[in-house]
Amino acid sequence: MRSLEWLLVVICVLAVVWALALGRKSPRSLRILSAVAVIVMFLQVIIEGIHWQMAPIYLAAILLAVGALGPFSNRIARSVLAGFAGLLLAGGIAICWAMPMFHLPKPTGPYAIGTRTLFLTDPDRQEIHRGAPAENRKVTIQIWYPAASSKGPRAFYRRAKETDRLSSYQTLVKTDSIQDAAFASGRYPVILFNHAYRGFRNRSTYIAQEIASQGFVVVALAHPYNSAWAELADGRVITDDGQPDLGNFYSKPHMTFEQRLAVANVELGIQVADCKFVLNELAKLDQQPHSPFTAHLDTQQVGAYGHSFGGAVSAELAREDPQVKAVLELDGDLYGPVVTEGLAKPLMMISEAGTEPTIPHSNDPNSEVHLQFQKQYFSAVHATMQKFGGYQLLIRGAVHESFSDKGFFTPLRQLSGLGELPAKRAAKIIDPYAVAFFRQTLLNQPQPLLIGEIPPPPEATFVIWKPGSPPKTISANQSASASNH
Repeated sequence: MRSLEWLLVVICVLAVVWALALGRKSPRSLRILSAVAVIVMFLQVIIEGIHWQMAPIYLAAILLAVGALGPFSNRIARSVLAGFAGLLLAGGIAICWAMPMFHLPKPTGPYAIGTRTLFLTDPDRQEIHRGAPAENRKVTIQIWYPAASSKGPRAFYRRAKETDRLSSYQTLVKTDSIQDAAFASGRYPVILFNHAYRGFRNRSTYIAQEIASQGFVVVALAHPYNSAWAELADGRVITDDGQPDLGNFYSKPHMTFEQRLAVANVELGIQVADCKFVLNELAKLDQQPHSPFTAHLDTQQVGAYGHSFGGAVSAELAREDPQVKAVLELDGDLYGPVVTEGLAKPLMMISEAGTEPTIPHSNDPNSEVHLQFQKQYFSAVHATMQKFGGYQLLIRGAVHESFSDKGFFTPLRQLSGLGELPAKRAAKIIDPYAVAFFRQTLLNQPQPLLIGEIPPPPEATFVIWKPGSPPKTISANQSASASNH
């Protein structure tokens, strides 16, 4: 809870205690406390912003104020009203604890961070998703970048139109990025981020802010009709209802492996094309006079990373586009030609630790097909690592949502989807390896984390693959050693 929210709660609690214990003897003091509570409530709404989790606390403050005007003079009425206000306060505090105004990890890099959102239209492609109007393909991007100053209004976590009722409070959550800040002087490598299937572009903001604070430009794409929400330039909000061809493969239990693969590959092609288009637009922005991006985007040094399905998009993009020099997969997938051909570029995969799957996944509507995809994934990863080399960081206790911001939304595992590893701890493990990977591959700066000089944290195992050689596995307090991982 924020400062004025806590102050409102404290005053309301005092008023409830006063009403139950001393209200009859000190009605004037009770009226003063109730009036102060209402004043603080209005200040909180104006200064910090109203959100639904505070509704029971707002109601308690109003109830106490109404009671102080008359009903509190009656002992029974006073007890009932004060008791009900107390229950409302307890309920409001519980809700605010379960769905807090969360804080993402503070970036550790030397740069302040700026962020901007741009709306782009590709004149060379038509939208092909089912249910979409006949129009050119549109892509929304959010950019995090090294900023000239840390002064200015901090950006909010979400845009209002890109939320539902439950997540609407996230439009008031402040990040560590300055909205529309001026760029820091210099030109910086560009790294594209692709969200998970049915995710959204800023779902892994904690990673994007950390990478940007270290001297990179992070460009997150919202892929309309696959993104959970994507606001367009004309104010329309596109949800993930429309899917290409066969529909959304997560909601089609009857699909065969081949049908689901076909759906995935169609969407893969669309999103890879989005990335290529965005890279071309970024190169133009870098050359445009009087643009905020002029001479700041190094589109000759480009990387890509993605979460889940976004990892597959990033890998296939790198296979097809010579501009993309390196790929980081965050608990990602592999689809498309890269599955059979591999990736002859630096590749790092950070994922939850585990063995190759032998039983169906219970969370998938078609668990047997899911198992086939998992087997394909593990086989493809091992094949490309053995052929071209790469890195793997396997984190014990991490789960799929450890690579998104969801773990910071709530301390309740039932809602966050987290495993044993706390969100803050996962971030402390993931962020340094992500930064090290892009420093080494895009800036040609050898990193101790990646060459085995620094062992991984106790929760992790680091694997170095070299073409044609057995992988080297490094654990905490252990030097690099050969392994058949």
